[in-house]
Amino acid sequence: MPESFASKAEEIANDLVAELLPEDLDWQQLVRTYPVPALALAALGGFLVARHHGPAIVTAVSGFVAAEVAKNVSSLLGQEVEP
Repeated sequence: MPESFASKAEEIANDLVAELLPEDLDWQQLVRTYPVPALALAALGGFLVARHHGPAIVTAVSGFVAAEVAKNVSSLLGQEVEP
């Protein structure tokens, strides 16, 4: 059974966090201890990323969605459909 999209996304996010933060930093405990500052920092980071890379993110996500829809339609119809 193939991995679900959510589990792949979670694995990618965990790998990214592991690469960016020092190994001895327990970021999950920090988020549990200080949830409001953690949420504010995540919102600020999301805002800055979206502001600088928004069009590229929208293009990538829409391309991914189109490919997934085409793949699912292909499997339902039993033939290849190009996105």
